[in-house]
Amino acid sequence: MKALTMLSLALPVALLATACNHTADDMSAAEPAAAPAAMEPAPATAAPPMSAPAAPTVPEPATTPMDSGTAFEQMDENGDGGITQEELAATDMLYQHFGAADSDANGMLSPAEVDAHRAAMAAPTPN
Repeated sequence: MKALTMLSLALPVALLATACNHTADDMSAAEPAAAPAAMEPAPATAAPPMSAPAAPTVPEPATTPMDSGTAFEQMDENGDGGITQEELAATDMLYQHFGAADSDANGMLSPAEVDAHRAAMAAPTPN
């Protein structure tokens, strides 16, 4: 039984010793490893010029009053078929342009006057 145990220990030791006994000649006889590819520098190309990042666009404050786009019926608070300046918000374009929009100068805007004024304000201005 001792012989079997000794043999089972001797065999792995012998294999390990044989594997470690390689000489330089043994290594050269083996197939040579492929040489690593030479690292060639990338061709020089001009990098695009660095520019400052674009500033975020911030809407400019309105210098002219904006049309609220509210329907005529909603602006006509008392339902009399016309809009007086008192029925409009002070920030509304129609409030600020009331005199220009009231083409018949009766102190009340009709649906036709509101539509005409909105069309005039939306029309492109000549350069």
